[in-house]
Amino acid sequence: MDFFISVPFSDLDSRLDQVVAERFYPEVRMTSTDFLLSVSDSYIDRMARRIEEAGVKVFTHGPFFGLDIASMDSHIGSFSADCLARGVEVTGGLGGDLMVIHTGYLPFFSRGGRRHWFRNWARRIQPLIEIAEKAGVTIALENTWDDRPEILLRLRSLCRSDRVKFCLDTGHVNCFSRIPLSRWWTALGDMVEALHLHDNRGDSDDHMVPGKGTFDFEELAGYLRAAGTHPKLDLEVSWHQAAQSRDYLTSIFQQA
Repeated sequence: MDFFISVPFSDLDSRLDQVVAERFYPEVRMTSTDFLLSVSDSYIDRMARRIEEAGVKVFTHGPFFGLDIASMDSHIGSFSADCLARGVEVTGGLGGDLMVIHTGYLPFFSRGGRRHWFRNWARRIQPLIEIAEKAGVTIALENTWDDRPEILLRLRSLCRSDRVKFCLDTGHVNCFSRIPLSRWWTALGDMVEALHLHDNRGDSDDHMVPGKGTFDFEELAGYLRAAGTHPKLDLEVSWHQAAQSRDYLTSIFQQA
């Protein structure tokens, strides 16, 4: 059973050997837009060769801190779109075929604000989808502050592309939603391409070791078993907790 571990893009060069040695694959996390937008194509080519020579698989997490492609401020929206587009280029350049993105949706919008935000999303997401289609990269919309799965389904419908799927984040389901996991999986499960795996007690996004909080990973394993799907499994925990997390989830998911 293969597990990914989140590695900041700026640390990929220095940490790739450790990732490989500990039998993980990297989910390259584009946490720094400064690094993402300044890194050279030659660096990306060199890292792609290292990844290929190491025989590991890779996917990415697009930039997200402070970004909102559908922002009501056009400058923020434009900058966000540029960052995400570069993220797609980097994903393809590294040999990846999937990039997870935060949508930027907040459940606290007024009704009018929500309508405006959705219109912006529909207009601004299309150029990104076209870039992704040309690069052979699938975009996976991650549940973050979304309080229900129907939001993600609507956003996907506005993308008008089969190249758009989902990333289900267990910690976010447990913390930011009052909707049971069964409803999330029924709505999204057959289009879930990746799982972000971490735990909490339902009151803070603490990224705890799976099994130390209140998320029901055995229930999730049952859905995986019934569906027969094999999404990418990414651990979103501290590095020193990664092996412990893998051991716990392997014992559960191997039954799936």
